[in-house]
Amino acid sequence: MLLDSDFRFCLQQIDGRQRTKDKLPTFASVPGWMYPPRLNLEQCSSERTARFKAGLLAVGHRPSVEEEPIAQSLKPMVLIDATGGYGVDTFFMSEKARETHYFEQNTDLAAIAAHNFRLAGKSIHCHAEPFDVNCLSTLIGPLSGEHASDVGGKAVLYIDPARRDSHGGKVFRLADCTPDVTGIVRYVQRNCPSVRVLLKLSPMLDHHQAIAQLGGSWDVYVVSVANEVKELLLLSGGTQTIHAVSLDETGAHTLSFTSDEEQSALVQYFELEYSGVSSLCETVYIYEPDAALLKAGAFRLLSARYGLRKAAANTHLYLADTLELFRAVPLPGRVWQITGVYTRPKELQHVLTRANILTRNYVLPVDALRKQLKLKDGGDDYIIGCRVADKPLLLHCRRCRL
Repeated sequence: MLLDSDFRFCLQQIDGRQRTKDKLPTFASVPGWMYPPRLNLEQCSSERTARFKAGLLAVGHRPSVEEEPIAQSLKPMVLIDATGGYGVDTFFMSEKARETHYFEQNTDLAAIAAHNFRLAGKSIHCHAEPFDVNCLSTLIGPLSGEHASDVGGKAVLYIDPARRDSHGGKVFRLADCTPDVTGIVRYVQRNCPSVRVLLKLSPMLDHHQAIAQLGGSWDVYVVSVANEVKELLLLSGGTQTIHAVSLDETGAHTLSFTSDEEQSALVQYFELEYSGVSSLCETVYIYEPDAALLKAGAFRLLSARYGLRKAAANTHLYLADTLELFRAVPLPGRVWQITGVYTRPKELQHVLTRANILTRNYVLPVDALRKQLKLKDGGDDYIIGCRVADKPLLLHCRRCRL
């Protein structure tokens, strides 16, 4: 007869496998794999994003096919995951390290991770305790000598701080996270300069503010999956480059730039002065960049690099006469063909009965615009409320495939 605790554990395992078979396919394929409570599964990285982080460890950026052999020879001597959790990131990043240490203060979660590591044949040192920055010198002791300057001898400290307060509410600021990220980073900067720090932070966080608080030089990785920003990563010791990354089944699609490049980029704006709103139908195509590009702040750069005309200074939509211009952008985005242009909602009330409604820098939010348009949601048509050349317009569009 099963005890209540055994029954709950069995349900947890069934639920865990069902919930993560797509998110963590490698784990789902291993007999005897153990799953933690639902909250831990919801908070953990996906296999796709964990593998991406693993690729950052060896060379400081996602290695290309040509760089992969080099990346293997430049494995960091020690990887320390200070906030191990379920162990997804530890599991995949350990493949790029010669020695891996996992820390987790939740002893039940640590036991699950240790079981899974053993099951998979991973030689990972598990510490069922909170990470103490004072133990860093012990873990990386060999790096303090002649090998400290070797690229392949560097240690990487990975921190994914808890972003919930004592009441379970979500927090976003560095100061509200646990453990104290700023304190740990400053300790490393002072006492262990050969150690690189990889931080996983809330996608809601402003990376400019975070770097200002942390000090030092950092590379930024804004990572999206299916047009949703999943992770904001900061890697110390970089070249102060911002990388917008979109992950899909084919790999990582990346656009890299610096803040100076973005600020100095010469943007082309769409003009309405001479030909009026009808010129938008002649322009034909309008493009919204991938969420990673928008979060990374590549607004002016897209126009300067790829010849796209920006709708307005604060409208992050881009126009072109041909789809080829959009195809040159490394990250995917959404593209529509413009079939009609309207200046007032009532002009559309007798044109359509159903449409998907979006607003971008428009005078009304989506719900208010839908109420005025009196349209049902869905179908193949899109109405995009936006400002073009600082004029509020309603664009009737159809989706296009790049």
